Amino acid sequence: MLEARLPIKVGYLRARSSRNAFVAAGIFAPTQMAGRFVRYAFASASGTVIDLIVFGALLWVGSGTGLAAASGYALGTVWHWLITSRRVFPDRLAAQGDARRRQQVLFFASGALGLALTICVVKIGVLQGLDPAHAKFAAMCASFTSVWLVRLLFVFAPDGP
Repeated sequence: MLEARLPIKVGYLRARSSRNAFVAAGIFAPTQMAGRFVRYAFASASGTVIDLIVFGALLWVGSGTGLAAASGYALGTVWHWLITSRRVFPDRLAAQGDARRRQQVLFFASGALGLALTICVVKIGVLQGLDPAHAKFAAMCASFTSVWLVRLLFVFAPDGP
């Protein structure tokens, strides 16, 4: 296995090689990572339920697809913070004060990334003739993957934000 000889930065982690950065992030600790991923998936699923209820309700009352997708995602993200910070990454939750506020800002910024992906994928999908529900499913897959990685490596990095 080739290892980088120059120091790299992965999130807020400093490591002598890319493998060491992944070990520090828990990526090569399969048991710990699997448990964390399962808890994150459940937290995400509960946020998704809120997201879909709001999305469907707003479509039902005649709202546009972009507004419905954004509103559902935003409310789901607030719920997601509450669950993720306490059940998925309790060992990486920053202490009260400035550090916690920085972590919250990063969490919601990562949510904004997911929101942007959600809006774009839903809007493009609908413009291409997809049913809004199918476009929303594609958006959920893209958003979940990207946001999970950002939160794992940056927001809840072992060394903190």
